[in-house]
Amino acid sequence: MKKYENRTQSTCFSQLRRKGSLPLMSIKNSLDIYKNVSDKNPLYGMDVYAKDFIAKDFVLLQSGGEKIQTIPICCSHYILILNIKGKSLRHVNQYSYEAKEHSLQLLVPGTIYSFEDINKESESLMIFFEYELFDSSNQNFLEFFSRKFEPEVLNEDIYSQVLNLFKLLNQEYKDKKLDYKEYSNTLLVQILYLLKREKSLVKKEKICTRSQQISRQFLTLIEENFQRKKSVQEYARILDISPKHLSETIKENLKESALFLIHLRVIKEIQYQLCYTSLSIKEISSSLYFANTSDFGRFFKRYKELSPKTYRLKFQA
Repeated sequence: MKKYENRTQSTCFSQLRRKGSLPLMSIKNSLDIYKNVSDKNPLYGMDVYAKDFIAKDFVLLQSGGEKIQTIPICCSHYILILNIKGKSLRHVNQYSYEAKEHSLQLLVPGTIYSFEDINKESESLMIFFEYELFDSSNQNFLEFFSRKFEPEVLNEDIYSQVLNLFKLLNQEYKDKKLDYKEYSNTLLVQILYLLKREKSLVKKEKICTRSQQISRQFLTLIEENFQRKKSVQEYARILDISPKHLSETIKENLKESALFLIHLRVIKEIQYQLCYTSLSIKEISSSLYFANTSDFGRFFKRYKELSPKTYRLKFQA
C-alpha cells in the first residue's frame, strides 16, 4: 500500500487536521487516484496519461463525461473547480454541496473531500496547486478561504471572465513562453480574487433563527470533536441543550438525524485511513477512540455493509 507524504504548512490550514494526524496527499498522489476523471489528449489541461507528464506544484485538468463517485481523500494542496455543465455533489468534511452549472469552488488543504457527478454530461475544469506557489502576501490572502467551502454560482459576466482566465492559463502552460509560470500565477490569483469577491458580496439572507444557529454550531462541533465524541448526548452537553431538542432541531433543519451526521464524519475518516494509509485496523480503531476493534468493526459494517478488512482489500490505493 502507498504511504502518502506528510506535508505541513505555516498557515491555519494545518489546524484542520488534528495534531499528529494522517499524512496528506500530494498532487501526484491525488492524480494517481483521480486519473480516471481525465481523458487522454484533452482539449483543455494536461494529459496525465502522457509519458512525459510530471505532476509538480501546478496541474490543469479537464474532468467529466461520465457519472463518477469517489472515496474520500485528504490533500496537502488546493483544488479549484469550475463547473462547466451538469451538476456534482461535493462532500467536504461533514458538509455536502450541490455544485451547479457555472459554479466555482476552492477546496483547501486538510479537508476530507469526495464527490459524485449527478449527470452523465457533467464537465468541469480543475486546477491543482500548492500553497508554496505563492509569495507571502498571497499566502495570507489564501487564509480567507480556510472555512468557506461552498461553491459559488457565478453570473454570466463573472463566469465568462473566469472561464477566459482558465483558458489563458491552459494556453500559457501549453506554449511555455518566457516567464509563463510567473504570469500563470498572476492569472490564478485573479481567479481567486474574483471568487473572494463573490463570497464577500453582501447578500440578502433570512434572519438566522435559534434553530439555524444550533445546526451550524453542531456541524462545526462535529469537525472539532468527531474523533472522541460520537453520541448526540455529548454534543447536546456542549451546546447546553437537551439531546431531544438537538435531535429535533437537526432533523428539522438538516433533514438528517443528528446521530447519522456524527457517524457520517467518522465513517469518512475511517474510509480514508483504510484506503490511503498503512495503519492497522487496531491502530485506526484506537485513533478514533473505539473501545475495541470489535466495536469498531460493527460500527463500520453497519454503514458500509463490509468489514473494515474487506473494505480495505476492495478499495485500497
